Amino acid sequence: MITVELSNIWSCVSLPNLLSSEKDLFDAHLRLRRNQPGFADYLGWLGQNDAAVARTIGAVERAADAVCRQAQVLVVTGLGESWLGARAAVRLLGRAGRDGHPEVLFTGEHMGSEDYLALFDRLEGRDFCLHLIMPDRPEPESAVASRAVRWMMERRYGKDAKNRIFVSALPDSPMAVMAKEEGYTFLPMPTEPGGAVSALTSATLLPLAVSGVEPLSFWEGAVAAYGDYDLRAFENPVWMYAGARYALANRGRTAELLLTAGGSFDAFGGWWQQSVLRRTCQAGMGTLPAHFSLPQSLDALDGMLTGGRYPVFETLLRTAAAPQQRLHVEMDWKDYDGLGYLAEKTLEEVAERTLEAFVESQAAAAVPVIQLECEAMGPAQAGELLYFFELANAICAGASGVDPLIPVRSGQARALTAQMLGGDS
Repeated sequence: MITVELSNIWSCVSLPNLLSSEKDLFDAHLRLRRNQPGFADYLGWLGQNDAAVARTIGAVERAADAVCRQAQVLVVTGLGESWLGARAAVRLLGRAGRDGHPEVLFTGEHMGSEDYLALFDRLEGRDFCLHLIMPDRPEPESAVASRAVRWMMERRYGKDAKNRIFVSALPDSPMAVMAKEEGYTFLPMPTEPGGAVSALTSATLLPLAVSGVEPLSFWEGAVAAYGDYDLRAFENPVWMYAGARYALANRGRTAELLLTAGGSFDAFGGWWQQSVLRRTCQAGMGTLPAHFSLPQSLDALDGMLTGGRYPVFETLLRTAAAPQQRLHVEMDWKDYDGLGYLAEKTLEEVAERTLEAFVESQAAAAVPVIQLECEAMGPAQAGELLYFFELANAICAGASGVDPLIPVRSGQARALTAQMLGGDS
């Protein structure tokens, strides 16, 4: 279970401030889990019966087998939280392209010609399949990527191209119609409120399975978290984190900085940032999210925040390292860099002391720091981590008066873009 440490927030909020949010958190959590006939639970698909779960896992495993038989590369296109969540999970677990499994490439977030030329160069001479993650109607970025890759597939594979295309979408969406009419493999996304934008669907399970991660293990981690974090009290780690965020926001902290260590968490930070923006930052509510990777951002953040002018708080996410991954700092007898004292210490020890020093410096400058720690990352831990943040974001949104289950539709910028390009406004 993920642990939460709040000892470095008391410079800004008091324990009574935190406890006073109990009713708001309780009501928000209850609205997500009505457990009453006629109401769909938030992410209720995690509680589906065994037969439904078996059908989903079976369909994903069959699709993954088809990809592995035919391709050296799986190209994943899309946009939004579900696509970002799939990329985050694959990068967290770091198995894509290893042990003989296909490489998983994520594309669709950019629309520059150079991006697609580079993609085509990477696919030259390699067999590939395509996974479209488009819960509803695609936005221009994902549609352009889909068309570009399908164009290449159809010219290389002809009629066989349809056997290489897999679609994760809502059953009543235009993408579902396309999959049915064109003969693509269709993997339906859950219709429960909040389900299609979750990082815990077939959209994530298929890339994971292709990269060599057991999808059932990932799923079971999320399902276990669904039960473990259902407690509606501050003994629940999700409540501790959500309550601290809510209390700090009510004390004038307008931005949350998520700090992670290790490049495998960069994609996770991108998913988290967009999830918070689209689920909780509506109608002027919620704290603005920003992700920073440590230690490369350490000095810049330290210099910016210790002046005390920015009304922010930080969430530091740490993960334990697997024992077999522990390496030592090498010796340098001439010690040109003056860091000889690091010799023979493990990389994890150096990183840990660096983070501890950073937290102390932030605490001394009265910058609140929420510390989260999870176990060494595996499939079950990744499923738990994604669910933890999805539930925390939803509770924070509900406590602030925002309905996290109402999807954010394309706004004025999208309408103007369509109008400028000659489409419907």
